Amino acid sequence: MSIDIFNPQISVVAQGLEGKKILIYGSNNLGKTYQASRMEKPFFIAFEKGLAAIDGIPFAPIHRWSDFVKVVRQFERNAEKAKEIYKTIVIDGADIMARYCSKYICDTYGVNRLKEGNNGYGLWSEFETELWEQIDKLLSLDYTVVFITHEVEDEDGKFQPKGDKRLMPTIRDNCDFTIYLKSNGVDGDGNVIKSSAYLAETDKFFARSKFDYVPTFIEEFTAENLKKAIVEGIAKQGEAEGIDLVTAKEKREIYEVAENSYEELMDEIKEVGIQLNEKGKLEELNEIVEKYLGEGAKVTECTKKQVDVMSVILDELKDLLEN
Repeated sequence: MSIDIFNPQISVVAQGLEGKKILIYGSNNLGKTYQASRMEKPFFIAFEKGLAAIDGIPFAPIHRWSDFVKVVRQFERNAEKAKEIYKTIVIDGADIMARYCSKYICDTYGVNRLKEGNNGYGLWSEFETELWEQIDKLLSLDYTVVFITHEVEDEDGKFQPKGDKRLMPTIRDNCDFTIYLKSNGVDGDGNVIKSSAYLAETDKFFARSKFDYVPTFIEEFTAENLKKAIVEGIAKQGEAEGIDLVTAKEKREIYEVAENSYEELMDEIKEVGIQLNEKGKLEELNEIVEKYLGEGAKVTECTKKQVDVMSVILDELKDLLEN
């Protein structure tokens, strides 16, 4: 990957709902799962049994962390085929994710609790890294992603999305919208009135929209009303601020990072190494390699898991060659 601060990528705003990340939370029986199931071409990653009363929705039941990892990997490896079938990925029971991940880390390191691992220093870093890596992969798939969780009251009496303190900030901070649902009770005939959605924070609950022109309140929370609010709000922002909105596909192309493969990096490192040797700079070359890989190490012995460090080494070798 070539990064040039003098010829940078320019950020863009995509129209529509595609690729947006949404966190929906609230108490029980507010229509969170039902309305998410009515989003465009959904696939549910079901950490809880919210689909029990909803028919005809494709889903993967998650019983352990490895199930979640396998689902994400299938989406990664079959990107084009999956895009033809699904438009929305729904994580139902996002607050449960951390429990499965915690058990996975404990089982991997042969302990009962995270705090017992690493000779008593705990496995918190391993836990956080695993959570972040899998969620980052999921978000990078560039679907509309909907996280569903419950509410929890903090020490100040304010409602927040429920979830592990290492998990929920990662989800919340990467979402374009955090939506709080509030019950409207029942009507005179005893029928449940659809809940209302809030997209702006108050002293009673946390909510947020990264788009200023998207309405901060949806009186009747439905999939259709949510889509309408987001799509029209982004369009209004484009008009008001003179932004040329792009399609989701155009945004993907702009933000796409051209990564060098392991083989390409290795070939280029070898070529630069030959040129440095011809210039009598073999000692400086070895110093750079050992700085990153350790004494006596050879960059030609790097594995495919070390492409990042190979890329850094290559940049320094190129600088050495030019100077």
